[in-house]
Amino acid sequence: MLCIQIHSKKEKGFTLIELMVSIVISSIIMLGVVSLYSTSRKGQKINESVARIQENLRFAADMITRDIRMAGYSGCKSSSVSNVLEDTSSLPYKFENAVTGFEAGTSFPSPFPAIGTTAGLRVANTDAIAIIRVSSTGYKITGHNAPSAKITMDAAAAGIQPDDILAVTDCNHSAIFRVTGPTNPAGHIVHNTGAVGAGPKNCSKYLGPITNPGNNCAGTNSTYNYNDNARVHKYIMHGYFIGVSSSGTTKSLYIIDLDQGVTTATELVEGIEDFQITYGIDPNLTDANPFPVRFVKASNVSAADIPKIVAVKFGMLLSSIHDAKQNDVIPKPYTLSDTTITPTIADKKLHFVYNTTVKIRNKGIR
Repeated sequence: MLCIQIHSKKEKGFTLIELMVSIVISSIIMLGVVSLYSTSRKGQKINESVARIQENLRFAADMITRDIRMAGYSGCKSSSVSNVLEDTSSLPYKFENAVTGFEAGTSFPSPFPAIGTTAGLRVANTDAIAIIRVSSTGYKITGHNAPSAKITMDAAAAGIQPDDILAVTDCNHSAIFRVTGPTNPAGHIVHNTGAVGAGPKNCSKYLGPITNPGNNCAGTNSTYNYNDNARVHKYIMHGYFIGVSSSGTTKSLYIIDLDQGVTTATELVEGIEDFQITYGIDPNLTDANPFPVRFVKASNVSAADIPKIVAVKFGMLLSSIHDAKQNDVIPKPYTLSDTTITPTIADKKLHFVYNTTVKIRNKGIR
């Protein structure tokens, strides 16, 4: 009888202690990986927020600075200026006031929206500014028929539309008027009496010097014919303010066209929480180099001081759109221009303060 003996090898495995040790080690490694990922994501979120804030800052600061620097620019300084609009006694048609400020807590003129909590409405306790200038590029006149109130030029290339306010100058005499036609300007514009839409009308089609000048069509304009050396510039009338963003969750910088009764503002940059402004006054504008003697809030700028504004200092408080850090226990104070503000509620957003001073190149329209 054949007997076969089978020898089986002894099976081996992990002991309970070894298994527990491996689980602990794996848990530590996984915890480290998760912590590293969380830290990396947090850092990425902060970097993205900082980049977004810097991008918003560059855009907002460049746009406001460019307008302030060019405030009062009229294309060519003339010893004689005629304004044929029927009323130039208030914003935005008081062209000698190149810069006008509005301080938080005071009444704002009608082109600016009311204070509120819905998209586009102004945010309480923030300042605003109105700037008047003409376009940096002038368009050459190829002919002017004064009796027919017709100026020949490439109006289509200039982007000119009926009811736009223009300045025409030959450096000896300048005139301010509203375009009355044609419906689709292409090659020429008309400056007859009246107007197409909202805003003050032309009280005269003649663009020459005014005898006994005044507001509301006081005085009489003489005829004046501009030659081929004259240039036409389009007026730019911008207002900047802080309003509730279109998302309704943050605040934004808005721009509004102050002419033609426009009441719809355009949202420029989201994430700008506050806007504070002071104005540099030089009491003696006859200096060779006008320099601000003092900076004051808009409420301390008198009517006589407005033409003497030679610099603007403004500060903006920017914040990230989304939460990017741990909650502050106590809200931090921030200094914008000459004003210190403290948010009422601490949040998890990143904040950045920007302050700058801009010198105005031109002192006024004349």
